[in-house]
Amino acid sequence: MSLDVAGVEYIVSDNIFEALPPEEQRLWHSHAYEVKAGLWTDVGVPEMLQTSEMARMAKTYGKFWCTWQVDRSDRLPVGAPALMMSPQAVESGRVRAELVRARDERCKVDSSARGLKAERVEMDEPEWINPNADYWRLHGKGFAVDVTATEMKQHAPFP
Repeated sequence: MSLDVAGVEYIVSDNIFEALPPEEQRLWHSHAYEVKAGLWTDVGVPEMLQTSEMARMAKTYGKFWCTWQVDRSDRLPVGAPALMMSPQAVESGRVRAELVRARDERCKVDSSARGLKAERVEMDEPEWINPNADYWRLHGKGFAVDVTATEMKQHAPFP
């Protein structure tokens, strides 16, 4: 199995997320559904050892920049990075069942209603998910990064 770095996800607690300005919050996604649906798992770690970590993760927010779309079979990271969304419990945000089954088989996990979903059903969810997160779900729009030429600063101040 090849382990290509597909991007970087920044993860923050709900307290840190709430302190962000609204225009920044809309670039982030919630993790509660991913965790409770069994889509997020630490492969090779027994579920009983993951439980407390996953309970914390369910209350976090992430901002994931995809730099290498390995699912397109790109041999190198090409093009601009893409801001990725998180799977959600709406039709446009569901992960295709055959992809989940293939992942489960490849990684020897069971995320079905008898597996991780069942084990995580009692897991506490956040009291609320900030409506500025998961912007695409509420507004039907995402964000794209365009790479454009710009003038170089000759003497930029060092931070």
